[in-house]
Order: sequence, then C-alpha cells, then structure tokens
Amino acid sequence: AAAEAWGRALTMNVALPIAAVLLDLGFPSATVKAVPILARTAGLLAHLAEEREESIGFPLAAAAEEAVEYRGPE
Repeated sequence: AAAEAWGRALTMNVALPIAAVLLDLGFPSATVKAVPILARTAGLLAHLAEEREESIGFPLAAAAEEAVEYRGPE
C-alpha cells in the first residue's frame, strides 16, 4: 500500500519495525516519533567522540580545498 501511495518502493530501516512494535504495545505516537531522533542523536554523539579521538574532519576539508580549483564570477 505504501509503495502504491508513494509511487515507488520504500526501503525499510530499523526505525519502522521498532515504531510498529511500540505502537502495538500502546505507546503514544508522540513517544514513538522520538525513537528515531534518539537513535540519530546517539549516532551523532558517537561521531563527535570519534572525531575528538582522531580528528579527520579538518584535514579532509583542507585536502578538498587544495584539490578543487575555485572559479569565481568573472
């Protein structure tokens, strides 16, 4: 039904079955909506911790700036 409504196949990630189980258990929909947000927050915190341990963001950005020639307005 979802594929027909959207006109394409939808790839299911883990948030969808978790939400379905929580709704079946009687959790309010507002609470269920918070689950993917919390999961993404945990992922972001893990990335920040990793970046603190071994910083690669700034070196990658610097390498990208050196590799790409900027052509401004003429």
